[in-house]
Amino acid sequence: MLPQTLDRALSMFGTLRSKIDEVLLVDTVRRIRSAWVRYTPRDNPYLRRVSVAGIDSGYNYAEYRGYALYVVNAVWVAIGSGGEELADGLVDIDISSSTALEYELSILSIAMEIEAMKRVLSDVDIVLVDGSLVAKFYRLLRAGEEGLDGLGMSKARPGTYMKELLYTLALHPTKIFFLSKNTNSKDVLGLVKGDLYYFERYTEGCAGYSKPLLLEESSQRGTANLAKVFRRLVKDVVGTEVLPVVTYVRLEPFARVYRLELVVERGEDVDSRVRYFMDSINPYTVAGYPYPLMRADQLARVSDADLERIKAVLGIVGDPYAREPLAV
Repeated sequence: MLPQTLDRALSMFGTLRSKIDEVLLVDTVRRIRSAWVRYTPRDNPYLRRVSVAGIDSGYNYAEYRGYALYVVNAVWVAIGSGGEELADGLVDIDISSSTALEYELSILSIAMEIEAMKRVLSDVDIVLVDGSLVAKFYRLLRAGEEGLDGLGMSKARPGTYMKELLYTLALHPTKIFFLSKNTNSKDVLGLVKGDLYYFERYTEGCAGYSKPLLLEESSQRGTANLAKVFRRLVKDVVGTEVLPVVTYVRLEPFARVYRLELVVERGEDVDSRVRYFMDSINPYTVAGYPYPLMRADQLARVSDADLERIKAVLGIVGDPYAREPLAV
């Protein structure tokens, strides 16, 4: 099918390029730039540096005929105020015959990230979690409502860990942040492509952040409704009210833009919270990205080579795979 696909791409060249090279109206560009607050993070040498921890997770699996071997982990990398680095984590390895293994492992990885968050929270000033808060909340909420009882569901206990997430965020709203490297969300601008694309392309490479937006006011109805559910459940579980907020940040001039999510109390000065985050993380950025998250991402990856070593230890290298090629 490759020749036909290439012919189709060539026949649609003009249409596809026009979508890729989207030309915006001058007023739209002005709107994007007016939503961007220029701010260069500052490192005050007279103040103690805050300590920061980055949390990420990873998983991999191999499917055999009748079962699958999986590995999932969550890693945290903490940088002390004196620059000392400490890495630790959680690991789960097991056999599964689930028909929804990929989905269940994604839920289990979120549960392990929450457990890692709880363990490191008292040791650092800022906890930075890879990924989107609302996405993780939605996955746990959905898994709990579906009532699945597969391997990942029984270990992750989505209902329990969703409450743990809400409880932890409500008690420590100023310490926990979620940073996404890539997202197609349209919460802020509501344009054809994701917010990330426009803020990265039309803000002239300036360090800063987009004006914080309460996710209950998102231009996407689904996200707005999910944020309302989040607020209501926090109120039910903890008795306090916190609201999820989104902004987009560029930590260094001409660096990449990332999606930042946090929770705030009603009436709180959100701009000050965002600037505090940017100032605090500034000493730990490498090419505009927080080093603790970068290092956690490296350590959390479960490569195919890692999986091969585990297979060798277990003596299942020669077991028949689920998708073996048919003999001719």
